[in-house]
Amino acid sequence: MNFAVRVATGVPIVHRIFVRRRLAAAQLADQSAARLVPQPSTRTHRRLSLRKRPEAHPDEIVAAALDHIARELRLGSSLHAAVLAALRRHPIESLSWLGESAQRGDVLHETVQSRAITDNGVSFALRAIQAASDGGDPVHAVESAARTLRAKAAVTADSTAAVAHTRASINVLTWVPLVIAAWMALRDESVRRFFASLPGALCLVLGLGLNLLGRLLVRRTTRKAATVASEVPDFIDVVSIHLRAGKPPAVAFRRATETCRGEIAQAALQVLHTHGGGQRFVEALAEHRAMFSLNAQPLIDALIDTERDGLSPRELFERISAEAHAQRRRESDRKIRALPVRLTLPLVGCVLPAYVLLAVVPLLAGQLTSVDIDPHPLLEGTP
Repeated sequence: MNFAVRVATGVPIVHRIFVRRRLAAAQLADQSAARLVPQPSTRTHRRLSLRKRPEAHPDEIVAAALDHIARELRLGSSLHAAVLAALRRHPIESLSWLGESAQRGDVLHETVQSRAITDNGVSFALRAIQAASDGGDPVHAVESAARTLRAKAAVTADSTAAVAHTRASINVLTWVPLVIAAWMALRDESVRRFFASLPGALCLVLGLGLNLLGRLLVRRTTRKAATVASEVPDFIDVVSIHLRAGKPPAVAFRRATETCRGEIAQAALQVLHTHGGGQRFVEALAEHRAMFSLNAQPLIDALIDTERDGLSPRELFERISAEAHAQRRRESDRKIRALPVRLTLPLVGCVLPAYVLLAVVPLLAGQLTSVDIDPHPLLEGTP
């Protein structure tokens, strides 16, 4: 039967046998080569598994979830289904309640409004989802929020990397006198006697206190330099989302005020209070314009021009939003450049005096106490 098939196909039997042998030889060569390749041992696998992977910034994780929501929306899913699918793919512990609410089919903007969130990145993402659920353009809302969170994470990472070198240098300067003092106390008996005396105890207490104060001041200064102010850009982004959905400037301003916080929230509440008392929205903005910070002044001017002159808000507020993000980047760079000047006070006033009290004074005191002074050196050679 096989012979007949081979003859019918027109392939010579000798040629088929030759090809089969070549294939078998190639398979044997591959197997031998695979055996010669060193396989990672169990210890290597364990070492690779225990190696710490770089952790992503929380804002980047939230941005990835927002991008997934945008993809689901572009495929035709509802906002509830998109949120549920995104949280299943990118589980965020602080947003588990949002997935449960989306699965029940609750009104998302009412659910989000009833929640108090302290995390800035999660709070901004919820504001975008709330704007999308409240009649806004959902794809634009979540995509713009994802871009904003990624930009904010990049600025935070750059600021943290910039202050890490300074913080490490100050930590070395604060630990060096402690190590020197401990080494001299273990090595030299005169230094131990000095630390046991009242002046030595005062030097030790003052040195440790100044050292601790210097570390606290440096930590506070570097943390403040790495902090990114995002209240105004986030407020502008939320107003832009509502305006893109076709809402009037007064309604967009009110929706953004309901979800913002900080100094801009206090000024915005004053505007809404004046507007609620019967005054026109443009007049309320003009009256309380001085309460807003300098970064928020372009927003107020744009709202006044949009409400009074009927300008198209889409391109105007997109430009203002881009300028606000650029201003945030410049502000972060300014803080980083001013960091060496700000660290001069704790360095000169705390770290250097602590170094002198803990390392220099005990060394000099130990050397002076070990010197014997002869009160009559000239009388030794007289008869």
